[in-house]
Amino acid sequence: MIKFRYYIDSQKEQRWLNNLTKKGWALKSFFLGFYKFEKCEPGEYEYQIDFMPENVKKEDYYDFMEDAGVEVVCRWYYWVYLRKKTSSNGEFKLYSDRESLKGHYENIVKFLKPLMYLELIASLLQLPPIFMSGAKYNIVSFVILFFLFFVVFKVVKRFENRIKAIEIEG
Repeated sequence: MIKFRYYIDSQKEQRWLNNLTKKGWALKSFFLGFYKFEKCEPGEYEYQIDFMPENVKKEDYYDFMEDAGVEVVCRWYYWVYLRKKTSSNGEFKLYSDRESLKGHYENIVKFLKPLMYLELIASLLQLPPIFMSGAKYNIVSFVILFFLFFVVFKVVKRFENRIKAIEIEG
């Protein structure tokens, strides 16, 4: 089965993947919003999506996950889709303490903020041609780029709020 979805928030995506595995569908691969699933026993796996920054060696990361009994299903850019067989040992959590979770969120924010600003700058660069000639192409580009900026802005704020909540709890 192949499904198309677009997620920016990895936690929402994780919930969706975990709900599908409860229905008997295991993630096989992912590329540009297309998720490929295969049949599995309902609830056989639990999924986590991790952000792997550039400074982490892929081989070391994969070896660490394998040693922990975690399967790397696929990787797309900096995002790594992980799964572990469901067990009686409790929930599969990559970040079990506040500090590591906070660091994870901070890495995501560091990654998304430059993209957010790039979208804003690119959208604003469409304004001079719009006001000078009313070019329809520039109007469409402005709307699309500004919408992308707004979407990424909302996600960055959501992660920043999660960081603040961890700091308040800590």
